[in-house]
Amino acid sequence: MKTKISLFSALAAVLMLSACGNAEMEKRMANLERRVNQLENGGIARSTVTPTSNPTQTAQSIETNLTADAKFQWDNTVHNFGNINQGEVVNYTFKFTNVGTENLQIQSTSASCGCTVPQHTKEPVPPGGTGEIVVRYDSKGKSGQQSPVITVVANTAPKQTRLSLRGFVQVNSEPRP
Repeated sequence: MKTKISLFSALAAVLMLSACGNAEMEKRMANLERRVNQLENGGIARSTVTPTSNPTQTAQSIETNLTADAKFQWDNTVHNFGNINQGEVVNYTFKFTNVGTENLQIQSTSASCGCTVPQHTKEPVPPGGTGEIVVRYDSKGKSGQQSPVITVVANTAPKQTRLSLRGFVQVNSEPRP
């Protein structure tokens, strides 16, 4: 952690020395300072900003909460579908509540294999609202212990959440005609 902070500080110093009035570089510098302060203060950035366009102006103290304000609260993140026969299809709905203070927007859902297809709530979920991810698992061609993973990307911290299905696919022992 201290290495990252030192690295950001060194990068910020290099940018400051090379900026020489470049507005884009000043924005990058401010962004780097914000990130360093976030690391130092556990998600709360406290920085002093001195406007370079008016050096006679006094420094301003700014405190910004940089943690995501949308937050999942899952009914559960793992579903065990038990024992099923090869070729069966299992559907399951993962339900969640947005316990944050701003709208929760799912950007994407993906699965660890083609046998699993997730579909998510497309509309933003307001604070206190609920949403769902419907997952379809097709056991065709599968056998034994299965544990596909569904990755959810949203405007939360952390940005990615992993959901899991678990179960055992039994191979039909009867010969097929």
